Amino acid sequence: MSGLESANSSKLVRLIFFSALCFSFLLLNRWLFNDLGFQSYGRIWQLYASYTDFGFFRRGFIGTLFSETGINSIFTNEYVFAIFVHHIAVAAIALLTVRYCIKEKLANPLFLIGIAFSPALIIHSGYTTGSLDVFVLLFALINILYIRTVCLFSLILVAGIFTHELFIFTLPAQFWAFYFGCKLNRRKIRNLTYYTPLVVSIVAILIIVLYGRPEVPEREFKDLMRLRIPNAFDKHPLWSGYFEVASPVADHLNSKTSLLSIFESGKVFFLFPPLLYVIFLTLRVLQYCRGHGEAVLLVASISAPLLTSLVATDLHRWIAMSANMALLLTLHLAARENATMSKWNLPIALFCVLAPFGAAELERPFPLHQFVLEKIKTDWLTIHG
Repeated sequence: MSGLESANSSKLVRLIFFSALCFSFLLLNRWLFNDLGFQSYGRIWQLYASYTDFGFFRRGFIGTLFSETGINSIFTNEYVFAIFVHHIAVAAIALLTVRYCIKEKLANPLFLIGIAFSPALIIHSGYTTGSLDVFVLLFALINILYIRTVCLFSLILVAGIFTHELFIFTLPAQFWAFYFGCKLNRRKIRNLTYYTPLVVSIVAILIIVLYGRPEVPEREFKDLMRLRIPNAFDKHPLWSGYFEVASPVADHLNSKTSLLSIFESGKVFFLFPPLLYVIFLTLRVLQYCRGHGEAVLLVASISAPLLTSLVATDLHRWIAMSANMALLLTLHLAARENATMSKWNLPIALFCVLAPFGAAELERPFPLHQFVLEKIKTDWLTIHG
């Protein structure tokens, strides 16, 4: 590829991802078009709860980082800060992805459109607000696409696990990229330091399991969070974050939106389209595998986030995370094999018209499209009713 062709290719890659980022920002700023205003963002406690207030607790890393540096006090309205920092996180995901594509010379337009406009990656990150998903994805992306040193890889693993315990389900994809990306050889296999990330992850998980619940009473927790986020007080049933950080896993297993109840209600059909997307992504990435062992581990890595259905209720979020693991590993392997052509590129790109996937509400797998259709129906009834 000549210098001019390379420059034009880089411009095209940037244009594709910039367009996707703009679409994501449009969804992120839906408060401009929503009667709820800032409250449409959802919960914001996770950006303000700090270890210094409650001692160590699960899902407290990001809030502690922002609180102790004073970053979350740059705006007087907590919702404004949440929206601001979410813009930065989504932009980081987009910029790191486009940088990787340019660096590795991944220039197939159809392939890139399927990545940039995926209903699970950049655009979905702009839609799923009020949670820590965007940070979970950002940490996983950095480790899968960029990090190949034991120390830094391990540090990011700890940060991710302390950010949200469901980050654990992205570990197989990260380990797959790290160990296969580092090109295993006998010397590395015999070097015990090479297994430091595995040990560090186990220790971090044990810390979360043993010490992840705050010992502060609920009343004291909520009173302090009311001081931290007065604009969000009582604006959401889970506004303070106490249930998320203090409830045992059993509470989630017994949730009325558990996987078993979903099958019993017949609502499982809402999961089929996103799951089909994950299947297509998996079939494509398998084309880059070298041998059955590598393929089996790859499928397990992509499927791991789906296991969150046993402990988490927002199934569309974690189907999207499974899709994201497939997308990131596809980028990793496409760069390794220097190939982006696939018969699956077109059907995967067609799924982009369904972006973004949903989040908490099972009956809304395609929330933007369903919102538009409902709006059209309401306006029609208003005019002709």
